[in-house]
Amino acid sequence: MKSRINSFYQSALIFSVFSLAGSLQFNSLSAETSCKYSVSQEATTLDWKAFKFTEKTGVGGKFTKVSISGAKSAANVPDSLKGLKFSIDPMDLDSGNAERDPKIKGAFFGNLKKNGKIEGSVSSVKLEADGKSGTGVVKLVWNGVSKDVPLQFTLAEEVLEAKGSLDVNNWNANKALTALNAVCNDLHKGKDGKSVLWPDVEITIKSTLKKDCK
Repeated sequence: MKSRINSFYQSALIFSVFSLAGSLQFNSLSAETSCKYSVSQEATTLDWKAFKFTEKTGVGGKFTKVSISGAKSAANVPDSLKGLKFSIDPMDLDSGNAERDPKIKGAFFGNLKKNGKIEGSVSSVKLEADGKSGTGVVKLVWNGVSKDVPLQFTLAEEVLEAKGSLDVNNWNANKALTALNAVCNDLHKGKDGKSVLWPDVEITIKSTLKKDCK
């Protein structure tokens, strides 16, 4: 009988130890999930790709400065992004070609209101159930015109990448586009000999989010 009692107490002790370990692990996981996210201006970039030639060959570049305001800390990524405001001075662009840069700045952005200054805000963000992808809408104010730009984004750890496309004609930039094509006429001639600069532009926004877990 005494042996059975000892065995009972030993089993109870082992059960208590495992229960305590499980509780500590659960609490650790709970603490890990109580994190807050925010956007870092220093870790945010905007790349763009324009297209030339009839065969639509891409020409890439980036804006070296993206100014952010209204950044906030939130318990999830969508809430940390919603309402975020940004502004871009196109004079800070870098197309990877020192001879091309002044032409884009002068002939294109120089023919737009406010020298082509780009402003906007994040209207909405929706994260899918997988937690790794989602959609969003950015309100883009440019050349005196305000329009929505849909975005598709992916999230890997704290690295956010959002992609979208726009037609510059929707922001009344067709005259500026024509002016740019005129100064780059020969450089925009493809295999068919026609000088073509497309109004389509693809954009990619990348940001490493700050994650603060307590």
